[in-house]
Amino acid sequence: MKHLLTLCLAALAFSCVSAATTWEKIKVNGVNRDIKVHVPKDTPSGSALVIACHGMNQSADWHDSNSRWTDVSDTAKFVLVFPEGIDKGWDISGNRDVDLVLAIIDEMEKKHNINTGRVYLTGFSMGGMFTYHCANRISDKIAAFVPVSGYPMWDKSAYSSRPVPIMHVHGTGDDVCVFSGVQPTLDNWIKRNGCNTVEKLIAPYPEGNRNQGAKMHIWGDGLDGVEVRLLEFKDKGHWQSEDANFCLTSIEAWNFMNRWSLGPDAPKVSSVEPESGSFDLPLDGMEITLNFDMNVDGSEAEAQLIKDGTPVSLGVKSNGNVLTLTVPEIERGEYSLSLRNVKGENGGVMKVFKGVYTFGVEEVGDVPPYNEVFYPNLRAEENTVGEGIPTGWYRINTRSNGEKDEKTSGSANTGGARMKYFIVGGDFNEGFYLSARDYDKCEITYGKYTPDYALHFDKGRYVADFNSVYWNKGSLDGNVKFDFTVKDLKGNVVANFPSLPSTGNMDEKQGQISGSTAHSLEFDIPEEGNYTVTYSMTAGWAAVIVGNLKIVTAMSTAERYKGAFIRTLKQAKELYASILEENIGSDAAQNLLDVITKYESLVSTSPTVYEAATAELEAAIALASGLTAVDSIQAESLGSSFFNLQGIPVDPSRLIKGQPYIHNGKKIIKK
Repeated sequence: MKHLLTLCLAALAFSCVSAATTWEKIKVNGVNRDIKVHVPKDTPSGSALVIACHGMNQSADWHDSNSRWTDVSDTAKFVLVFPEGIDKGWDISGNRDVDLVLAIIDEMEKKHNINTGRVYLTGFSMGGMFTYHCANRISDKIAAFVPVSGYPMWDKSAYSSRPVPIMHVHGTGDDVCVFSGVQPTLDNWIKRNGCNTVEKLIAPYPEGNRNQGAKMHIWGDGLDGVEVRLLEFKDKGHWQSEDANFCLTSIEAWNFMNRWSLGPDAPKVSSVEPESGSFDLPLDGMEITLNFDMNVDGSEAEAQLIKDGTPVSLGVKSNGNVLTLTVPEIERGEYSLSLRNVKGENGGVMKVFKGVYTFGVEEVGDVPPYNEVFYPNLRAEENTVGEGIPTGWYRINTRSNGEKDEKTSGSANTGGARMKYFIVGGDFNEGFYLSARDYDKCEITYGKYTPDYALHFDKGRYVADFNSVYWNKGSLDGNVKFDFTVKDLKGNVVANFPSLPSTGNMDEKQGQISGSTAHSLEFDIPEEGNYTVTYSMTAGWAAVIVGNLKIVTAMSTAERYKGAFIRTLKQAKELYASILEENIGSDAAQNLLDVITKYESLVSTSPTVYEAATAELEAAIALASGLTAVDSIQAESLGSSFFNLQGIPVDPSRLIKGQPYIHNGKKIIKK
């Protein structure tokens, strides 16, 4: 359920002044904690609760006097609590203050009968960091979050138990929590919430504001209908901005919060037929059936298939816990399914369900079509830039106070975050030493220098493959993460892959790399143009090595599943033919023949059916090829024809230790 109350300055002039503000104590885990509670006169039963957290070295009184929250509370009639942090700070990694928030909710429900489905959390500076911490820990208790001028400095992971609405407020002139750290944090929440990665921008904000000092960035259409927003104040510093020439933070925060409530549990989809990702679907006369965990009402539901931004409306019919979508005659291609506003028998509403379907039969071949877009030869400049920044790349380390360390294209032997070269024959032979060191953030980017070193993409789907390994034991033990981001040249995020893990340990030696993590990241380019790709890290002296970057066009769903199956089936048949004479009576050969026979006539529209069949064929191939007998073969001695298990050609020099490949109909593992 959404609520909306628009406040304005004029309304505040008529706010009720007869309100009760008291200091109270609340016991949390045996410790008495201080909270400042404001309850407006005539506050109705079942009102909302806003919890507002001060910054580091500040207090509840400071936050009250430097914000308009009390005025907003008096006008909108909700209970307001300013907690007091221990030693004027907040526990942003553990549960000490999370438990305080939970205790406040319980106490306010007992004393003032607040609506526990309409509890909201906001905080300034370190209080903003704590707000993000609570978004991860207790999203089932808080309906919406508004962090102000604060974000996680290190681990920016977004792992809430549900999609959560977030509006972040920040000034571009902030010299404490610098503005450049906002977007990496929001990118994680945009991804976790399933929001559109292309933002809607309102500038100036509000529309028609002649001062043009504020902008609103909106990433909408997320899971359960949630949004991620950024309210940006031009040149504002590190303070709670309540400047009417821009807009008032407290009012904007409340207007955002007040749209959201936890409410009854929304109905959940338990199964879909055909499953999301299905392909080779008929162009007319098709139905999509969704089974829910409760009886549902689809009378107000809206269902669309969307291709290249053009929607096709679907018929909706509900019967008990089953919802049926009728697809009209449709053009060939891949469509995104969007289903909204399905009401459950308990009154809860499923805001949005998403899926992907491909209509029209797609022919696939022995070798999938793909184009190599970016495959830099970083070894080529070892003698010119050495341990520096290769041509076309750019490195910048930044501190929270705005201080920068920049190294431009072709900078030789730079120190800090830079190129490293390793003994040939490992998982990869050269890569970037990625570390912020004594700075707060490190970024290494390609595509900044146009037109000579442009990274050009056509509209479509792509895959970025690369490897990473921990540089030392401290980084391994700390489980440090890094990010991979694709942006357009205006700085808008097109795709973000935050908190990527690594494996292995180089032990700070330039030996031969082994035990690395292979990353394969798929992303969409919305329109043809030039873009940048960036590796970034915010973990101080911890470090990883990233290398072997290759970007290619992505396979279609049919190529990925049906094509992989067809290619694996072909490999199985070739292997059986090669071992027929000498091993016809062996159990492994008979098993291979049985699996081939089982799947030889397989036809399906289901990705999981093809995936299971491919896995069974691969297991039979491994058994019949005597995998354990050939796992020590040096791949370089076998020639140049190598394929991964999806049948895609692989450069022999880029084979990864311990990974399986197909060579001459046999499955081998790189030594």
